[in-house]
Amino acid sequence: MPTSTSIAPSRAPDPQLPREPRPAAPAGGDPPAAPVVVGVDGGECALAAVRWASEEAVRRGTTLRIVHAAPYLGRRTEPGTVPPELRRARRITAAAYTQARHTAPTVAAATHLVPGEPARVLLDSAADAQLVVLGIATTGAFDELVVAPVAQRVAARSRTPVVVVPRPRGPVPEGRPVAALLGLGDPDDDEPVVRWAADRARREGVPLLVLQPRPRGSGAEPVDWAARHPDLGIAVQDVPGADPRELLRAVCPAPVVVLGAGHGSLLHRLLDGPHRYLLRHCTSPLAMIPPVHRPEDEPREEIVAIG
Repeated sequence: MPTSTSIAPSRAPDPQLPREPRPAAPAGGDPPAAPVVVGVDGGECALAAVRWASEEAVRRGTTLRIVHAAPYLGRRTEPGTVPPELRRARRITAAAYTQARHTAPTVAAATHLVPGEPARVLLDSAADAQLVVLGIATTGAFDELVVAPVAQRVAARSRTPVVVVPRPRGPVPEGRPVAALLGLGDPDDDEPVVRWAADRARREGVPLLVLQPRPRGSGAEPVDWAARHPDLGIAVQDVPGADPRELLRAVCPAPVVVLGAGHGSLLHRLLDGPHRYLLRHCTSPLAMIPPVHRPEDEPREEIVAIG
């Protein structure tokens, strides 16, 4: 059975929650690779995310960190007593751990219980991770009001790539390409999107499809992505405008659909309309890549947030 720990960096460890030792460094003294983080809430869609994240952690040769954000564990109890909700939280992490080991028996997985608001807990956990994975259904009121906003906030604010895994809808046909959607952020953000998608296509052993939504009448010179990644079979398709419905029809189903997370609003750092539409309707795992960091944006954002 897995053990659990509090990992919230902004607060001291809760003595009422058991602690788990960190994974040992690999032989030779090299530091351990950054983990893949997956958020779980006890739902079936979260278990689908665990399955995806488990295989991805093995593919990347790293560990899997299963995180359950439990704001209901934040209430203090008498010293020496265990919070009554801890059993529920442990059932959630135990089910996720079991799913991970059944999916990828060789994965090195650890579970973490963290009292706190889910989006903040996941963002804190992403700080030392190489990838964050979340499940989402978006088929009813609960998903729209609770789960979807968490995924939106994490994807919009994370400096680590975030993969959102939708409700399972059957296997992807063999040989379908990884898809990269460009033009949904600043032009400088397209390069990291294609680079991430190309790395994924290499791991999958499939081609790469690059969609370039081009505003009508645009005279911008297209980038020769095939020349930048000559080892891959890359198909480039121009899509007039940037209608997310047309983009989804062109790429789904796909092993992964990759796009930039955009910049959102300075005040709330939320996803814009096209990103929210894609997050809600995409039937393939959706990987959102953080925008290129621009230091000049930070002071403006801080001023808006304060005032």
